[in-house]
Amino acid sequence: MKYNKILISGGIGAGKTTLANNLSKILKIKNYELDNLVYKRRDTHLKNSLKVRNKKLHEILKKKKWILEGFHNHPWTHKIYKKADLIIILDIKSHISKKRVLLRYLKRKLSFKENKHINKNFKIMLKLLESISKKHTKYLKEQKRIAKNFNENIIILNNNREIKRFLQILK
Repeated sequence: MKYNKILISGGIGAGKTTLANNLSKILKIKNYELDNLVYKRRDTHLKNSLKVRNKKLHEILKKKKWILEGFHNHPWTHKIYKKADLIIILDIKSHISKKRVLLRYLKRKLSFKENKHINKNFKIMLKLLESISKKHTKYLKEQKRIAKNFNENIIILNNNREIKRFLQILK
C-alpha cells in the first residue's frame, strides 16, 4: 500500500523526528513537527495563538502528501488521526527514551549550531526526563486509544530493529 499521509506518534525521545526524516527521504514527502505548530519558540515554550496553530495545521492537511510527527492530547489533533493513511506509534522502552533525551541534550549543548535551541537548557532536559519517568506508560496508552478511535491503519513499532525492518519494506 502507498502511504501519502502519515502520523508518527510516541513519547519523548522515542525517535519520532528521526523516523519522520527517514520516511521523508524514502517517500519524498515533506515532514512537519506538531510542536512547530504549537510553539513559536520551543526552547521557551512560547506558544502560537490558536488561530496561527489551526491555520498552519489546515495548510498541511490540505496537501496531498504529508508526514506529521508528535503527540498532543487535544481535540484539535483528532482530524490528523482521521486523515492519516497510516498511524505509526513508537512504543519505545522508557529507559531508551531517557538515554536518547540525555544524548540529544549533550549533542546540542556541545554543538555550535545556533538553529537548534531545543533541549539546550539543563532544567528543561531534567523536566523531560522526569516526564518520561512519570507519564511514559500513561501517554502511550492514550496515544493508542486515540489512534484506535479514529483510524484502523495503525502500526506499533517497539524498537530499532522493527523500525529498520519497516523502513526496508518501504524502500
